[in-house]
Amino acid sequence: MKLHHLAAAALLPLAAAGCSKGIDVGNDGATGHLNPHPVKRYEVIATSHAPGPWDAIHAYINYEVVNTKCVPMIPFIGEQQLPNTGFHVPMTRVDDHTWKGYFYRDALQDEDYFKLGVCHWDATSVGISAIAKEVRFNWVGMLQDLLHDSPEVRYFKKSVYGDRSFVPYGAPDLDPADDEVLKHKDAYFPVTIAVKEAKP
Repeated sequence: MKLHHLAAAALLPLAAAGCSKGIDVGNDGATGHLNPHPVKRYEVIATSHAPGPWDAIHAYINYEVVNTKCVPMIPFIGEQQLPNTGFHVPMTRVDDHTWKGYFYRDALQDEDYFKLGVCHWDATSVGISAIAKEVRFNWVGMLQDLLHDSPEVRYFKKSVYGDRSFVPYGAPDLDPADDEVLKHKDAYFPVTIAVKEAKP
């Protein structure tokens, strides 16, 4: 399967659900549906210099309604329950340290859920989830930050790789400017996430 088909393949099970009962978007008043003709295709690139291989790796794209005026306030609480959802995207290995996947920013169909105007969806964050010996390593970036300042760099402690005591919690990630990383850089390994518009 060619790389540029992966995003569509990842959404096929959801498309079937979207045609029948729709997609749960975290708001009882709204039911999401897939955009039948998405065009805003993007590439997510992850790199890792972990001490060993990953047993599994995928991307996760979070989507939110970005124009809040289309969502009503909850009575007596004065807050909004903004629709949101997310899709997993398969990643294809490029080399020993790099993986790529594809997604659509306009994967969800804009709709008027609450008779307050059309709600517009957009991808808002992109994360990577990798597993090694049952320990999960997650790193994430906000989409707008990634588009303007890719790649996002995070660090994990090498000793956590394969340490099963972290299975229940996942591996903690650190900022490159963290004192521990700066003082003991050899004890950590870097990971990155980048996003760019995919070429036709």
